[in-house]
Amino acid sequence: MAHPTDATAPAAGMVNILSVIRRYRLRDFPRRFSPDDLHHVGIPFIDVDRTMHALKLLDLLTPNETPTERFQKIQDCESEEAYHEALEELLRDVYEPVFEMVPDPAKASDIKLRSVFREYEPPEERDRMVALFRALCAEAGLIDQASGLIPPILGTSSRNRQVMQQYQKSES
Repeated sequence: MAHPTDATAPAAGMVNILSVIRRYRLRDFPRRFSPDDLHHVGIPFIDVDRTMHALKLLDLLTPNETPTERFQKIQDCESEEAYHEALEELLRDVYEPVFEMVPDPAKASDIKLRSVFREYEPPEERDRMVALFRALCAEAGLIDQASGLIPPILGTSSRNRQVMQQYQKSES
């Protein structure tokens, strides 16, 4: 999938999207993504539909709610460098019109990004769109910010703590 043709951009909460991406990468997610699965791993029930929609717009899930080849490629990355490259490739395709106007998101001001997202609908979600774009760029290593501010995994169950410890070891 290239960029959305109906001027719609993903507008889910950045913590929810990054949590799903990181969990899937660590193989801590079912093969199929149902709304119940998202809620079970800590996505608030009120955010499940928005998160599912955003994952589809990001070309991470098919309409059948299964991971795309791109998402599988992200999961198969063995190094942080490969992960950043795979995520950057995905972002540059999904957000192609944004990158045409802002080739280096690290140098883009908030005003510039809000201006770029002005064409996207719905207008009341544009701040979320910008925040998610910035968070995904940070996750891909395109921006040197936010990664320490975004919790790696939702929830506090023993399994979540185990996954968080594994994530923290991989970051060191």
